[in-house]
Amino acid sequence: MPKQARNEGQRIQAGSYEFTPIASTGDRFTDFAPYVPAVNNLGVVAFQATLRAGGSGVFAGSGGQLSSITEVPMDSVRDVCSHPDIDDRGSACYYANLTSGRRAVVLVRDGRISTLVGNAGPLGPTINEHGTMAYRTGAESEATGIFTRSDGLVTPIAATGEVFSAFLGLPVINSRGRVAFRADLASGGQGVYTGDGGPPVVVAQTGRIFSDLGQFPAMDDAGSVAFCASLAGGGSGVFVASAGDIETIIDTDGLFESFRGVLLPDEGGLIFYATPRGGKLGVFCGPDPERDCLLSVGAPFLGSTVVDFALNPVSINRVGQIAIRVKLSNDEQFVLRADPTGRQFATPP
Repeated sequence: MPKQARNEGQRIQAGSYEFTPIASTGDRFTDFAPYVPAVNNLGVVAFQATLRAGGSGVFAGSGGQLSSITEVPMDSVRDVCSHPDIDDRGSACYYANLTSGRRAVVLVRDGRISTLVGNAGPLGPTINEHGTMAYRTGAESEATGIFTRSDGLVTPIAATGEVFSAFLGLPVINSRGRVAFRADLASGGQGVYTGDGGPPVVVAQTGRIFSDLGQFPAMDDAGSVAFCASLAGGGSGVFVASAGDIETIIDTDGLFESFRGVLLPDEGGLIFYATPRGGKLGVFCGPDPERDCLLSVGAPFLGSTVVDFALNPVSINRVGQIAIRVKLSNDEQFVLRADPTGRQFATPP
């Protein structure tokens, strides 16, 4: 039986959250970097790992025994080259380099592995609870853009051309099949958009209000979009767009000096990673850098000190559980799930 995470099942309190270790480096795994873990609505965390025995793979767990989604190399897949995402049925998708030299979206469903499109990426795909994927294709592809795929049906969401010159970050898909994405404009400037196959809808653009838009917008099932942005008048903040209005959630007029990313659960609240004034980068669930801190660089953790962490919009589920990759100063690495205290969660199968 493979060795499980150190402190398996032990919950670590951090403010209004508790951490459950999902996996750690040791006898089986040597590295979880550079990719982030994902979490589905049942609290199952999927992550990429390098194996001590050689190769790498995608694995899943919820605090007990881990399951192997796929291990590479194999006949057609040379290595995993993105984070995975996982739906509520346990299907997972990721980008992989193929033995043919191309890069593909890989879907693993019911133990079957399918390579679906060449020249995918970069960064990673997303998948909603119904198994619909959103992904990018790279510059080498004949079709450069953002697409969704459901049961073999491919829907173009946006493509480079007269309007868009490039896409950055992740195409984030919600349960309704709508995709949020960040794009550079052919006419200059940047924008955050949503789309489901019709004309993309503008969420925010640079110009009078914003001078720069973060590369990783997040979206909930109602279609609200959260994003980080720099302001044309100076400073930066975290913003949520809903029903045509943009609300400032927190900005640099307060206790933070910069904002790097934001996560948006469906059941309220907001998670952002940012740097407090005179402090170090951390993950926060509110405006108070001390009271609302889940984790920060330089903080003591599991008998050592945090030196690095990683998460992005695939790292949160509907009820606010968060998956985080953490590296400590003693070179140990962990994949963790943070649960808001006082909430009841579905039991993973």
